[in-house]
Amino acid sequence: MAQGRRYGNNYTTTSRNRLSDRDMVVDLINTEKHLSHLYEHAIMESSNNTVHDAMEELQHDEHEAAYTLFNVMQERGWYNPEQVQRNISKKNFSMSSNKRKHGNQRNKSYNNQPYQYS
Repeated sequence: MAQGRRYGNNYTTTSRNRLSDRDMVVDLINTEKHLSHLYEHAIMESSNNTVHDAMEELQHDEHEAAYTLFNVMQERGWYNPEQVQRNISKKNFSMSSNKRKHGNQRNKSYNNQPYQYS
């Protein structure tokens, strides 16, 4: 009896503990991006042609999977590249405006020489 109460809630799931379809697809596409990045490192550091070719084939498969997920997201209205591009352009414009306003202060020094770290 105590055992039923102890483990009873583990088998009951509620909607708040579940990922939405959108969350799952976003997680999958982010995983594909990460794997592709790892395969890129493996390709660049391959010690022979056999390993190099195998890693390139795996990376190609990741690109195809990511493209499929991208299409699913776009078909369902979860991702709109045009909107993302507009947001990126606005952000870049805002950042460049701030640089023009305030200047690039990272490399400035009072005696016109770059900072030296000791």
